[in-house]
Amino acid sequence: MEIIAYGEDALTLWALKEKLPEILELLDDDSNPADCQIFYRPSFGRGGRSKKMFGEFDFILLATKTLYLGESKWKGSNEKIKNNILQLQPNQEQRHRVFKCYVNEWAFGNYLSWHKFKGEKQEFFGVEIPNDNDGIARNLQTLLGIIKKHFTSEPVVNNVLLFLHDDTGKIPQKASSDFIVVPIDYSEASFDNFIRLKL
Repeated sequence: MEIIAYGEDALTLWALKEKLPEILELLDDDSNPADCQIFYRPSFGRGGRSKKMFGEFDFILLATKTLYLGESKWKGSNEKIKNNILQLQPNQEQRHRVFKCYVNEWAFGNYLSWHKFKGEKQEFFGVEIPNDNDGIARNLQTLLGIIKKHFTSEPVVNNVLLFLHDDTGKIPQKASSDFIVVPIDYSEASFDNFIRLKL
């Protein structure tokens, strides 16, 4: 089946499906793509609408030893490239800091109950830890449980900016903070900014 789609979300899905070996190579990661797991657009509420919501990643990639937290941008994105640096929004950077704390403290911490975890930690970087019966808490526990099962020990957590381009504009060399920039050329699969996805 072929799906025709437009924009950043479609390009991200295409890149993760068709270009994962290239993405891993650019990350200098020798993981076998068949051993990786990918969460596509996992959401933790619209960032900023409440103190417990911190938004959604474009993807989370579980490789053999490294956990990659990913943002995606393309030529239609609002962020501008200046001096070869793409400046991400503060809420995007915060999302990565918050989730890394969840990985370190909950998935690989010693807590047996979410209630006790919330009682001791309260918040990360100004984002409130939700109650254990909250939908965001359930999403977090499910995703963090899969991460814990995937890795035998606490993984390295790296931030990734997947920069999707058609070889006609600027490609950033760096992104704000500590993001690794991974440029992927999508021109082979695009027509008039649409992308063909084979599922």
